[in-house]
Amino acid sequence: MRISTKYTSADWKNLTFKNEDEWRTAVDIFKDRIKVRFIEPISRIESCDYAGFAVMALDCLLIEMLQQFRMGVYKTPTGQSKSFFVSFLTETAFGKYFDQRKAELFYRQIRCGILHQAELRGSSKVLTSNGIPLVSYSDDERGLIVNRKAFHRVLMKEFNNYIKALRDPSRTDVRELFLKKMMTICRTACEII
Repeated sequence: MRISTKYTSADWKNLTFKNEDEWRTAVDIFKDRIKVRFIEPISRIESCDYAGFAVMALDCLLIEMLQQFRMGVYKTPTGQSKSFFVSFLTETAFGKYFDQRKAELFYRQIRCGILHQAELRGSSKVLTSNGIPLVSYSDDERGLIVNRKAFHRVLMKEFNNYIKALRDPSRTDVRELFLKKMMTICRTACEII
């Protein structure tokens, strides 16, 4: 089974994780997978007029998937999407911009709106104007205004932070949770020693 453009599940199964070279390969496999599925498609369309919803939809998919890796779960448990999003937006590089209320509004009005109705809910807006903050309240304070370009830059920063943590041998906590998710993706039952 192909897990990215360069790697198959057989490449993953060949890893023993007994040295840092193999960990580098594991992280390279993951990075290639995310690059070809999310980052490259976004870079191709982000300059297109009216691509904001498509970019934000892909960013939302990436957020949920990254949170699954952070939690070490194959999929988001039923009924926990909101808590996954709120955790990601308040505990990562986004925490500088999102508090609990903003994260919940983002989940309900932007993430759920785009992914379930293909439109924003409430008074929320996704904009690309220069000079607007990454996230702010709408005029009625019941929605959000999100600068999608700034939002995507912070998401890429968080992705790179995650890659850096995976490459750090002292971050066994991050690596262990990463392996739980990646093993299910590659459909292996290998025992890691």
